[in-house]
Amino acid sequence: MEQLFNPQLPDGGHPDIHLCIFPHLSEFLAIDSRQENPQVLVLNTDDVFDEEFYRTVESDFSGALRSTDESLFSHLINLPIVIDEAVRDIAMTFILNRLGIVVDDEDEIPSVVVYVVSGGALATHNRNILDGINHLIHSSFNGSESGCWEQTVAELVQRETEILEKLNERQVEAALKGDSPDYFTLWESRN
Repeated sequence: MEQLFNPQLPDGGHPDIHLCIFPHLSEFLAIDSRQENPQVLVLNTDDVFDEEFYRTVESDFSGALRSTDESLFSHLINLPIVIDEAVRDIAMTFILNRLGIVVDDEDEIPSVVVYVVSGGALATHNRNILDGINHLIHSSFNGSESGCWEQTVAELVQRETEILEKLNERQVEAALKGDSPDYFTLWESRN
């Protein structure tokens, strides 16, 4: 599991920036190792994705929705893919801007790896994921500064795990009541 948090780029180098996203939390980790003194930051989504972010996404969506040089149905079928790519690009631009990185040229874009810390892997490999993130932070620092991040990482992982457990409980409860679209049974009579 530790290898998942220590990727190498095709040229053998390491990424400039690592993002650890906890989908159900408003905080995420950013490890910026572009300089001699790497930075580990806990960023809040409210600080990164402000009103300007939403206006940019809305404008891009509107442009993508209305621009078509192909048949309308084909355009509408492909629209979710176009929107997904646009939102990811815009979100990454806003994250990089928050880190003080303004990209004017595509050659200036730092290498970024995004880890999504959630789901089944978190439920079954919680300790390994925690160790992997801590190893990633330790490998970015040479001093004792990395130790202070262990508690922060543990707290983020714990909070994400608790939210996932509550969501799973609700989904099971809804399935048992028959209120879930994922609910199925081997025998059911609705007469």
